[in-house]
Order: sequence, then structure tokens, then C-alpha cells
Amino acid sequence: MSELAVQENHYTMEEIAAQLGAASQSGPTIPTLKMNYEPDDAPMGAFFLKTGQDHVYATENVRIRAFSNHIQYQHWDDVDGLVNKSLLIKNQREEARDMLGGFMCGMPTYEQSIQMSPEEKEKYKGMDRYRVIRGLITYTGTTSQGQEVTIENQPFKLETKRKNYGPFYHDVMKRLPNGMNLWDFESILSTDKKKNSYGKTFYVMRFNPQFANPLPMDQMTYDSLAYVTKLVTDENARINQAYKEALNIEREVGEAATIVDKVEQALDADVA
Repeated sequence: MSELAVQENHYTMEEIAAQLGAASQSGPTIPTLKMNYEPDDAPMGAFFLKTGQDHVYATENVRIRAFSNHIQYQHWDDVDGLVNKSLLIKNQREEARDMLGGFMCGMPTYEQSIQMSPEEKEKYKGMDRYRVIRGLITYTGTTSQGQEVTIENQPFKLETKRKNYGPFYHDVMKRLPNGMNLWDFESILSTDKKKNSYGKTFYVMRFNPQFANPLPMDQMTYDSLAYVTKLVTDENARINQAYKEALNIEREVGEAATIVDKVEQALDADVA
């Protein structure tokens, strides 16, 4: 099967693994799909892949072929970066265990949050629920220097939150025809320009699924799906391990505290 991938698509299995971020923790990772908020670089709201190099921006005919759709809770702060994250789950009925031995990174439910004061909500700053999508992206765009570049079947990762959390579900998943898989079609991206209550402009990513134009299951698609599956499985295994280790530490600390209490009580009894 890997020989067929090389012959048809000019990718070796090692190249696919590297591009999908599955080869090693220190190797290449999947570029993140973003929307531009720097007007000096490209039009506001333009799509680009965050590669660490000269980004390629496009505002139209950006096509993604999604392979996975998960929910993940994450906690970030301005000092340490990533503080905690949960398992990648398929729906909110699943248990979102996190790396610190808790659930949902300690984030309150929507029902709890709407009853909180602004001061109480401040405690949970940096905690968000994300929709995490992985797949392939194809588009033609231009760099900030004006050079035209075509990107074809580039692995990508998309993490959306807040106002951008829901559109993929409503635009794609809710309308997915019976018997069709997520990777059987492409979606064309667009943006809705919005303003928040402070008058600040933001963009909401929208998806136009091409259900009427199904794509074939070729060798590269199969291999890429296999690697995305492994990537998700491995990440969840690491988070589960961290969850168990955190619980063990918590239990050991609790047991040590109990021993200390008993010793102190015994000493107090002796003094008395």
C-alpha cells in the first residue's frame, strides 16, 4: 500500500507522517489554519496557514477536506502558555478528562457561567472549549510580498472557539447526508464580518460543504486518515496517562497529609 502511495502521489510514508505531525514530537507539525488580523500583511479575514515562514493568504476558493472533528477543552495563560488540556472527545456526552486530573480543565458549564459575576468569570480566564478539525487544504493565494503560491492537499489543523466554535457543526455536521463520511467531500471557506459589543471587528469562519461533488477514496486519503487516527489516539493516550499520574500524586499527597495529621494528634495526646 505504501508503494502505491509513492507511485501515485509522490509521497513516501515517512513524508506523510512528517507532514501530519505523526513522526515524532520534535519533528514537523501540522500547520494551523488561521484568519488574518494584520492589515499590513493581507486583507483582514483572509485565510492562511501558520507555518513559521512567509504565509500564503487567500480570501476565496479555499477548500478543506476534513478528516476529524473533535471537542477539546484547553487552558492557556500569558506566562506559561498551555496550562492544561482535555481529551479530544467526539461529543459533550463523553468524559473530558484533563492532564491535571480533572475534567474540562475546570471550565464551568454555560449554565454556571451565565450566573457568575464578572469577577467570578475572571478566575476562568484562558479556559475555552475548542472545536479541533484536521484534514487537507487546497488554495491559491499570495504572500505578503505579492508572490502567488498554490497549496495543494496540505495537512492542516483548525482550532476554533467561542463565536467560531459552532459554525462547522451547523454548516457541515448537522447537514451531513446519511451514509456520507466527513472526508467524502470538500468544504469551501468564507467569512462573516462581525462587531462585538465594544465595536471591535472579528470574523466568523463559515463552511459551504460540497455534498453534491463527492471525492474518491484514493491511496493518499486512506493513508492520511490512518495517520490522523493515530495522531488523535496517541494524543488521547498521553492525556489519559497524565490524568492518571495527576490522580496518583493527589492521592499520595492526601495520604501523606493524613499521616502527618495522625502524628500531630498523637504528639498532642502525649503532651496532654
